Amino acid sequence: MIDPKSAPLTSAPIKSITLQAEDGITITSDSDGIVKTWDISTGLHKASFQTPAKDNKRDVRLINGKLIIVWNVEKKIHIWDAEKQELHLEIDMPDNIEGLRISGDGSRIFTLHAYSIHAWSTQTGEVVDQVEIEYSGLWGSLTIDGVKVWAHWPQSEYQGWDFGIPGSSPVQLSGMPILSNGNMLWDPSLARIKNAVTGEVVFQLSGRFVEPVDVQCDGSYLVAGYQSGEILILDIKHVLLQ
Repeated sequence: MIDPKSAPLTSAPIKSITLQAEDGITITSDSDGIVKTWDISTGLHKASFQTPAKDNKRDVRLINGKLIIVWNVEKKIHIWDAEKQELHLEIDMPDNIEGLRISGDGSRIFTLHAYSIHAWSTQTGEVVDQVEIEYSGLWGSLTIDGVKVWAHWPQSEYQGWDFGIPGSSPVQLSGMPILSNGNMLWDPSLARIKNAVTGEVVFQLSGRFVEPVDVQCDGSYLVAGYQSGEILILDIKHVLLQ
């Protein structure tokens, strides 16, 4: 576990953080457009890339060895190849975006709008699926687990869909995301983990870590990024056993 007191600092406020435990890394993107990769076992910095994404909504993911960043500017999504330092694709949006995430396999970009979630192909820029949602009237965000997507707003019910059923329209999911061990529920809007059976809160970020800009958890690790530029990496399995 990385001691929160020694969590690494970036040079500017964090705008997004991505957990890729299968690759042993977390990826941060800051308000200066700098993307950094970090080793989740040590917290050490691995590599940095400058991108054009500044104070925009964005997401970053390492796909087949290629670091991809997507961001939103004036109803357009830009897909940037960080290693080649070039624009891969630009997609026109139908309306304003509240949430933006890249699917786990990198094949799609999910966007949250006032009354819908759209899935866009990262290769063609075309809409491949979409679902209608119940609008809460508050600013929302998206949580991703592979091609499963949950929309959530403060103090509102989660709305989730599985976009990965072959030959079928997206299938609606009930409740909040379930972590990989199947026994815990992940509530990213409040950065806490609950027992799936009892509903008891078994972990919640607190103190100076209580309000992350972005946070992700897969049941093994929890990563969070902050306005201060600090990032937090926790071996959550070890924390829950304490």
